[in-house]
Amino acid sequence: MLLTIDVGNTATGVAIFDGDVIASKNKLLTPDEISVTFLKSLVKKELRRPIRGVIVSSVVPFVDESLEQAVREYFHKEAIFIDHTTDSGLILKIDRPAELGADRIADAVGAVHFFEPPFIIIDSGTAITFDVISKDREYLGGCIMPGIELSIHSLAEKTAKLELIHFSIPKSILSTNTEDHIRAGIFYSSVGGLTYMIKEYKKIIGQDAKVIATGGLSKYFEGRIEGIDRFEPDLIYYGLKEIYDRIKK
Repeated sequence: MLLTIDVGNTATGVAIFDGDVIASKNKLLTPDEISVTFLKSLVKKELRRPIRGVIVSSVVPFVDESLEQAVREYFHKEAIFIDHTTDSGLILKIDRPAELGADRIADAVGAVHFFEPPFIIIDSGTAITFDVISKDREYLGGCIMPGIELSIHSLAEKTAKLELIHFSIPKSILSTNTEDHIRAGIFYSSVGGLTYMIKEYKKIIGQDAKVIATGGLSKYFEGRIEGIDRFEPDLIYYGLKEIYDRIKK
């Protein structure tokens, strides 16, 4: 069985593969330090067979050392941390490959599990990212914009009269109270922005490009944005598995 780990700014998730199938998965808030106790809580289900390997996507560098140690103590394995130097099968045609997040590499590789390139990947979490991959598996670039929760917190922190609100999908773009004004402004500007980005990126890589949405907040956009071919919450885990299998061939 293969353990794939996604360390994000807000949450850390795992998926355990039994062959090509995800046998179990779980997610907890990312701590300041990852201990064996945390790892045991994360891998909550009893494993039917021993773990054959561990591969990690992390965008939180300060927990990497503790995670590496916890994996070593608990599973007696050396975790593989992916980055721009990893043999992922992608050609990184960007200015500074070292700046590309491990999560975006894994997402891009994960898309290959479902479609042939070219494709466009939208990952909605703390930030919303676009990743654009050509038919030759070239990573061409993309963009980063604030996510829904980040936008809400920013308004609350930087304005005197706007309070922190709980997000829910607004009933209408025409709102009649301050809380719904915030919801509508953030949500519909995101919908409009994502729709525009898809249109423009398809002009670059072709109208046949598949669009895959992933990330914890992609659920808000499902059925509300034209042009998305698949919503796949486990995209990063499939990408990590593809990379692991490629490395171990």
